[in-house]
Amino acid sequence: TRAMFWAVLARIDGETVTGAGWMDEARAWAVTSGVSDGTNANAEITRQEMVTMLYRFAGSPAVTGSLSGYTDASSVAGWATDAMTWAVTNGVITGASETTLAPGANATRAQAAAILMRFAEA
Repeated sequence: TRAMFWAVLARIDGETVTGAGWMDEARAWAVTSGVSDGTNANAEITRQEMVTMLYRFAGSPAVTGSLSGYTDASSVAGWATDAMTWAVTNGVITGASETTLAPGANATRAQAAAILMRFAEA
């Protein structure tokens, strides 16, 4: 969920997010840090939402590159375009297939783990 991802990022940032109030703690951290607006805590997280939160967590670095190699590049939300471009260019995210990004698809746990690993190594 979105809240789970906020908690992961908060913990990476050194915050203690635990106990019965973990979701509220994670939301507060996400909003304060500018990673998320804190809405839809229990919603499943999409690939483009995850990457956008990571991009913001990384300080919204300058973006170069293009998504033109993916047939569904036009389905990337406007608010996620820079983040997805950054993530593709830096190898943080790979296509859901050879030709698609599936930006609006819910991220699986395996995808989340792979994206976080690549982010840590980038």
